Amino acid sequence: MGGLELILESNRARVSSLSVSATRLIEITQFFDRLATLPRTGWLLRGVVDVESIAEHCFGVCVVATMLIDDVRAQGQTVDGEKVLRMAILHDAAEAFTGDIPMPAKTPELDAALAKSEELLVAKVLSPSDLALWKEAEIGTTLEARIVKAADKVQMLIKALTYEKQRRGRLDEFWESKSNRRHMDLDLARATFAELERLAALERE
Repeated sequence: MGGLELILESNRARVSSLSVSATRLIEITQFFDRLATLPRTGWLLRGVVDVESIAEHCFGVCVVATMLIDDVRAQGQTVDGEKVLRMAILHDAAEAFTGDIPMPAKTPELDAALAKSEELLVAKVLSPSDLALWKEAEIGTTLEARIVKAADKVQMLIKALTYEKQRRGRLDEFWESKSNRRHMDLDLARATFAELERLAALERE
């Protein structure tokens, strides 16, 4: 066997040992890239223009989650930080198919039907391990999932405050809804919601 053949054989051996194929990596990245072009429609419905994309929201959730992880660890609890960040990246994966369906459009019946449809859709794309993380994040009972649930709402209200400070709209509905203060019994999330309410009130003086 010549030198070139040895190199090709070596490369084939390396490729066959990969846990994820290059094709799969490209396809998954392109799938999540859809989120970069899909807007967060809740802002649009309140008259805000040039709003964040779902991908930008997910990035913000990751940023908030890292700080919640640090605070939980500082309190002596054990948390899987990588798992949290994976969940944060995955938590809106279904919206690559459905877009961002705003809360005012949702009813209990629609929520139930949507949950079933979303699981079927993401199961076509996500690996079994990622699908399990997505489901765990949806259920929201483990510490890691609670961090993602809280970070999701913290990021949203930080963005609401940002838009109001930029005079891009009055977002009273976001501040009035108690469900938007979903702290999931995390001290830093609870304190952050209180501080956000204080800052929002100052904007209205």
